Amino acid sequence: MDLHRPIYHFLPEKNWMNDPNGTIFYKGEHHLFYQYNPYGYKWDHMHWGHAKSKDLIHWERLPIALYPSNELGELHCFSGCCVLNEGEPTIFYTSIGENERNPAIGAQQWMATSNDDMLTWQKHPGNPILDIKCHGDMEIKEWRDPFIWKENNTWFMVLAGTHGKEGCILIYSSEDLMNWKYLNKFYKEDDVILECPNVVVFGKKYLLVYSVIEEQQVKYCLGTMQDDYTLHVEQKGCIDYGKKCYYATNISFDDKDRILLWGWLNESARGELPSAGEWSGIQSLPRILELKGDNALGIKPIPEIKAIRGQHFNISNITLQKETRDISLSGKAIEIQAEFENSENVKDFGIKLLCSPDGREETVINFNVPEKVFSIDRSKSSLSQQVSKDTQRGSYKEKNGIIKVHILVDYSCIEVFVNDEACMSARVYPLLEESNLVKIYSDGKIKVNQFDIWELKSIW
Repeated sequence: MDLHRPIYHFLPEKNWMNDPNGTIFYKGEHHLFYQYNPYGYKWDHMHWGHAKSKDLIHWERLPIALYPSNELGELHCFSGCCVLNEGEPTIFYTSIGENERNPAIGAQQWMATSNDDMLTWQKHPGNPILDIKCHGDMEIKEWRDPFIWKENNTWFMVLAGTHGKEGCILIYSSEDLMNWKYLNKFYKEDDVILECPNVVVFGKKYLLVYSVIEEQQVKYCLGTMQDDYTLHVEQKGCIDYGKKCYYATNISFDDKDRILLWGWLNESARGELPSAGEWSGIQSLPRILELKGDNALGIKPIPEIKAIRGQHFNISNITLQKETRDISLSGKAIEIQAEFENSENVKDFGIKLLCSPDGREETVINFNVPEKVFSIDRSKSSLSQQVSKDTQRGSYKEKNGIIKVHILVDYSCIEVFVNDEACMSARVYPLLEESNLVKIYSDGKIKVNQFDIWELKSIW
């Protein structure tokens, strides 16, 4: 048994995978492309892997979609997006050539199309569609990761780049996807490198989702686009508080008018753990994004997860008071939905996952009620000294004393959602096969209105 390989998150059979690319709903199926090294389980030789699904849960692995065109000097097919141009599937991606060690001239934006329902792709003979010269005298480096959307009859594209000490999200427009005009710096921050920008338009509001290399975290800005094509930021936040774990997002839209957020769950926390196997990286379950009436950003797991639920256990209307209770159902692949009701004298409560019977291994999801902080404590998550064991922390908003928690555990992967607004992901690598127990605890008095736990089945 592989103690760390997830069974219901998507991953290739073997080798390296990172950013989700070109996520799109097409002819009744969800398509996921992703950065992929077909030759080994470490980063190199970037291709576009490909898979599709009818239900977002069960996946069919498909042949590689994009290979580097070595005969044209192309070394890597970096990240990008997929759109429908009058019904024709069209990929835009960052092509890295022989000069990739100098990002100012090594990156170009290429296009590919498909005429057989996205099984095979033909790179456009006019590539590059966009090169660095479009910025005139402005020197842009680290230029990559196109994301495209359409407003009325105009296509817009954002790309990440740096200008001097600024990390930028640059914006461009086109009427035909072929001829692009640089417009402005849509958004910028000092002394960082930004990447993987995504944009969602909610009426007059623009949501920008982006990744920050230095922080290894995904963040967002919400605001309005000004006449000069800059983003007037009204609020900022964190998409996922899991640093060095959840990264490099992409977005798609389905036939249910849902906005689906995709992300890479990397293996940074694994270190050089030898038992991990010759694979690296998984995709998170797609998450639903929404903008609520108070401009709060909603984020929650897809309900399709119900399709793989197995054995179920429930408790309700109990009160914890300075105690720890064992949950009858345990496992390494489980789903938990719980509702807690705050009391005045409680400081910390939470859920312990992947616990060994002797207590040597456990991962703790803790809620600090006075500070409104939730955390994933990995200090005892593994007996291995080669893996990360720090504690990840994030903030949450309490709803009339109610704290709703949704947790997905898949062997080495944990995703935590709080009140459908805050989330945190982490990777853990317990070494003991018996580390699968679940416990709830509190240092004061707290009511457990509902606690449901399901075992989740393999999707393969």
